[in-house]
Amino acid sequence: MVGLLLTAAIALQAQMKVAPKMQKGAVKTYVGQSTVSIPVQGDVKVNDETKYTVVDATADGYVIDLETVNVQAECDANNIAGKLVAAAQEAMKGIVFRIAVDKDCKIQKVLNSDEVQPKLTKGLESIVDQLLKDIPQLSSAVSKEDLMKQVVEAFTPESLLETFQEATSPFSLNGKTIMTGAQEEYVSKDGMKMKRMYFVQGKNIVANSTLNMTKDEMKEMIIKQVEKSAPQQAAMVKENIDQLMSSGMLKMDMKETATYEFQDDGWVKSIKGESTTESMGQKIVKTSTITLK
Repeated sequence: MVGLLLTAAIALQAQMKVAPKMQKGAVKTYVGQSTVSIPVQGDVKVNDETKYTVVDATADGYVIDLETVNVQAECDANNIAGKLVAAAQEAMKGIVFRIAVDKDCKIQKVLNSDEVQPKLTKGLESIVDQLLKDIPQLSSAVSKEDLMKQVVEAFTPESLLETFQEATSPFSLNGKTIMTGAQEEYVSKDGMKMKRMYFVQGKNIVANSTLNMTKDEMKEMIIKQVEKSAPQQAAMVKENIDQLMSSGMLKMDMKETATYEFQDDGWVKSIKGESTTESMGQKIVKTSTITLK
């Protein structure tokens, strides 16, 4: 009985409510370093600095300005995918996103999406023009209009909310009461269904995520991806989907891990993350660290 009570007491202690202390005028700056390994083309390294400023307190929560004040991206000159990743990061520089959060600093919405969308589109177009100029072979593979459409779709208000709350964001756990062994299901930015499990270790929280999809769900997702990226091959893939999946050619898998260290005021002190994604025969690995300056 004593052992059971002790186990229960330890389990109750191994939980944490994530709710950073907010105060109008407070400024938190995070420095990020990430590396994305892209098959065949090599690595993309990005260093960035993002500032969070609490500009107002409201009846429902707070208003925070989020601004990427510095971005430096490095990749091989012939790394087309890497240049697209770098361009997407650089497009965020200097644009202030005003976001509303609740009392626990959980993001509710982007308040100035109508204002920032034209700025983003203009910046993205100039970057796309430069990419097409620097990489002539890119224009033979995709038109400027199609490339712009793909890039702009990644910066809709909905996708921006996902970006601000992804696993390596200081806001990703805000508003949650985390307990060791707790699980939750979610959908990744790539549309993959995932399951995440948490572990509380003092002021640290570890989150491990794995793919949580049935074979039929994978089939449906693969076909949608092919219809979007290579419509001319869609009929062939549909007809041979079972054989292609069993051979491993269309293997899909995703794993994520993130370790969060918190300060006494509830703000994240650092995050270390790693994700591995296998899709359509390609394996992409991303490692990142975010540290409070």
